[in-house]
Amino acid sequence: MNQMNNRRISNKSLGEFRLTLSRTLTADEKACVIKLPSSHRITEEEIRICKEIKNNWHNPEMKVSNILIEGDAGSGKTEVAKAMSAHLGIPYTKITCFADMDKSDVLGSILPVIDDKETGEQPAYRFYPSEIIRAFRNGYLLEIQEPTVIRDAAVLMVLNSALELDGSINLPTEVVHRHPDFIVVITTNRNYTGCRPLNEALRDRIQHAEKMDLPAKEVMIERTIGKTNYSNIKVLNILADIIVLLDKTAKANGIKGVAGMRSLLYWANSIGNGEDIYHSLYQKVIYKITTDEEEIKILEEGLATKDLIKSLEDVTQEIQKEAEDKKKQNSESIEIRTWGNIENFNIDRDRELDDKAIALRRSANSEESTAELLETSGGMESSDSGEYGSPQYHQANPENKKGIKKQKENEKQKEQEFRKELNHFARELAKKSVHKGVKILVHRPEYNPEYELEYKKVRNELMPVVREIARKTLPLLEHEVTNDFTRNHYYGSKFQADHVVYQDFRNFSKKRPPSEEPSLVVGLRIDESASMSAFGRLEAAKRAVIAVYEFCEICDIPVLIYGDTADVSKLEQMSVFAYADYEKKDPSDPYRFMGIRGRSNNRDGMALKIIAERLITSNRRTKLLISISDGQPKAMKDYTGKTAILDMQSTIAEYERKGITFLAAAIGQDKDIISDIYGNERFLDITDLKEFPTKLVQIIARYL
Repeated sequence: MNQMNNRRISNKSLGEFRLTLSRTLTADEKACVIKLPSSHRITEEEIRICKEIKNNWHNPEMKVSNILIEGDAGSGKTEVAKAMSAHLGIPYTKITCFADMDKSDVLGSILPVIDDKETGEQPAYRFYPSEIIRAFRNGYLLEIQEPTVIRDAAVLMVLNSALELDGSINLPTEVVHRHPDFIVVITTNRNYTGCRPLNEALRDRIQHAEKMDLPAKEVMIERTIGKTNYSNIKVLNILADIIVLLDKTAKANGIKGVAGMRSLLYWANSIGNGEDIYHSLYQKVIYKITTDEEEIKILEEGLATKDLIKSLEDVTQEIQKEAEDKKKQNSESIEIRTWGNIENFNIDRDRELDDKAIALRRSANSEESTAELLETSGGMESSDSGEYGSPQYHQANPENKKGIKKQKENEKQKEQEFRKELNHFARELAKKSVHKGVKILVHRPEYNPEYELEYKKVRNELMPVVREIARKTLPLLEHEVTNDFTRNHYYGSKFQADHVVYQDFRNFSKKRPPSEEPSLVVGLRIDESASMSAFGRLEAAKRAVIAVYEFCEICDIPVLIYGDTADVSKLEQMSVFAYADYEKKDPSDPYRFMGIRGRSNNRDGMALKIIAERLITSNRRTKLLISISDGQPKAMKDYTGKTAILDMQSTIAEYERKGITFLAAAIGQDKDIISDIYGNERFLDITDLKEFPTKLVQIIARYL
């Protein structure tokens, strides 16, 4: 075991890095200096940081007082910051950042001071500094937790001058200069949802940075023993292995949750309190990572491949055996206390009472057992009596089947109404175009259990990549800057002089936080012409559709997925297949994707027009339409060549003016023609079909 990690708290170790401060601490400040518990184990990180600070404390040019600690949740970042306070002898305070922070949260607020006596005079106002200003002015160790979640990037810029060694902050009432004893420790998680990269200007002002991962297994076990007093080394070894493996599995599969030291501590503590080791694994560890059934299955499979589930079962049996032996040992040495004279004990009378008591009991397997009656009866017994006093039986939930049937009928009726609405919409749209007179039929494809199984298989293969892209994309969804202010607040970053006359103290405006909702809607068009069946194009298109759908689901992006073909019959000159539509979301939508197949010709211009017109109705700012095709447009009655190309180009131009962004993913032999139709700026050359799903999702992510 590493010698540094084996160090325990002592007066000598605490005083080793004590700083010579520029002032004498007050009693209140001394109370803010952290006192570490005896269970604390000194880490390499805290020693390394404290040594750097101590060695450069009296060098004004190279002073180290801005620290960055970056790592996973539960890796001990805050513990290190608190330990620094104990080692250095500086008062500790902290702030936890949140997404909607504005400048008033960082600097402080001007608030009205209301006198108890109503004099009728205008109220006085006073500036109340924030905790950041208090630490900055007085020379404390300030931990700033998770500044990367702040959505308004301008707020972080306020801290830039504060991190200068001779920095100052302008307040409404004064200019505050940095105290020479002030130390700031920024702690932040790595690549988590809601976190952005740390502002470059702030990062540049950092003088020492630490990257914290889960500690070595030996250190994890030692910390757990110190915190929980649970000391079964064999069990703790298995628990630590499971925590490490679950953390790696979650990261590898893009699962958002974390398994860290906190999970290990609370899991070990629950086992020490007598909880079942296997069941508490879920409550203390797995459900903290995720409650999604498919993600849990991935974690369980990860444990099974390393035989850790079997190890857990074996050690569970050992613990149960130890508990039984202990119980047996205790039962053999029970002390019996009696009252009264033992000779007066009437054995015969007690036996008689015992017999009567036993007669009142009935075993579960007796002839008149209630359990058997419940199993054999087809219904529920009523308190009402029938003829000759016999009990009446009623069928349980007699209306249940009728209710389910009625619900299915209602759903089917709604589906039919939606299909009629889509058909009416498409046919009316065709009347205003060169496709006037073309007989269009919009379908809502059915699905079967085989489709469901096939979809789940493909989805499981794609989800690790999709989750990873989504994990990196989600922090970028929020708009970084907003110039809007909400008025009439009791405090805020902007004073409303025109509101003072109302005398309701709501004289401030606060900056409106950026919207978290991604302002994007996606339409995906799949060419289902017969040529798509060749060279694996159709399978690549299906996989791309599934990847895009799952990505949009994770990021809460509305998505339309339509396929189309032409010339199925004289009565059906164009067929449109509405696989998924954000206006009629259905849990079964993804199973329909497996019905995508090569059929006949294609009438691309009308297909683009239908999807583009649907996207226009969305209130999302960015409207992206992606066409997946392997060739040029071609349908009967002369819809081919120059006529079809001009129709497509005019459709693209028309809807671009209305705010639609077009992209064409070419996966066939006519890539040059598709590039000419859409233009190079809208053209995606998909040469490697295996990389198509990943590439398409990455492209969509760029539009967020």
